[in-house]
Amino acid sequence: MKKIIGLLLFLLAGILFADQIDVTQSRGTEQSVIVSLNPAPASPEVDANVTIEAVFDEALNPISTQHSVTLKRLTGQKKTWGMFGFGVSKNDDETISGSVEYDQNENTLYFTPDQPLAVGFYEIAFKNLMKKMPGTDMRIKPIVYRFYVPEVVNGFKLPPEPDEDKNNETLLGLDFNHNGIRDDVERWIITHYANDPKYPKTKTAIALQYAWASQRILENPTMESKKYLDDALDCMYYWANKETDKYMNNMSGFERGKFRRKLYVLNDPSLDDKIYNTKERIQEYFKFNAALSGNIFDGREESIDNCRININELGE
Repeated sequence: MKKIIGLLLFLLAGILFADQIDVTQSRGTEQSVIVSLNPAPASPEVDANVTIEAVFDEALNPISTQHSVTLKRLTGQKKTWGMFGFGVSKNDDETISGSVEYDQNENTLYFTPDQPLAVGFYEIAFKNLMKKMPGTDMRIKPIVYRFYVPEVVNGFKLPPEPDEDKNNETLLGLDFNHNGIRDDVERWIITHYANDPKYPKTKTAIALQYAWASQRILENPTMESKKYLDDALDCMYYWANKETDKYMNNMSGFERGKFRRKLYVLNDPSLDDKIYNTKERIQEYFKFNAALSGNIFDGREESIDNCRININELGE
């Protein structure tokens, strides 16, 4: 009896959950009157100090632009379901204050937030805009779209935390910012090396290149993908040798080797554990190893050209 009463109370109270935010949702963005939108719809890496711009190929009625822009930080729609499936939706989105300016010479409408944008998803809306010249289609349809402002750590932009189930449904997982690296791996790398006392940027850059190469291996576990892994390793060896020569030039070979090995970022087993975190991904990695088995490979030259990010320009 107590269990039944508890279940009823639970259902009557409702279940609160938040919908996933879809950054690709938009409307009115394909109108021919629009020349460009900045940031573009569904942009995954917008700067916190952004000034939003909408450029049109026709002049606008200046009066219609004065209260035409609304920017909201999306918190996700929340729904409460009751006992019989009825529910109410609650939206706690935050409206961002800012100033609107219209440049009549450039037919450009600007919205400048009063302060830098916090990390999160945003929706920008341009409504009630009118063309300056009278006509049958004088009113411009509402323009509404979304973008994302990421957290920045040591100059690296973090994608949002992915849904674990959706991220593990496929081999390649989720890649919100379309940079070829799985979101959960990218976040782990950037935060993992953020507090390194001496080389946070360099170690992050090398590990991200390795993660990018690992995605190519999962995508195509054949000999052709070996070059991407070789580039990541050679980039690491180039940097480790350069740093060893800088600080350990007058030391013994044993001391130099010991110092160099500490710089081998890709020897960290926790990185592979994060990348190959499902049975299916491990199996693809085994396929890659099998494709390489029995082959003899020539040595390669280690140089900065092997690095996807120029680590010499990171200032460490």
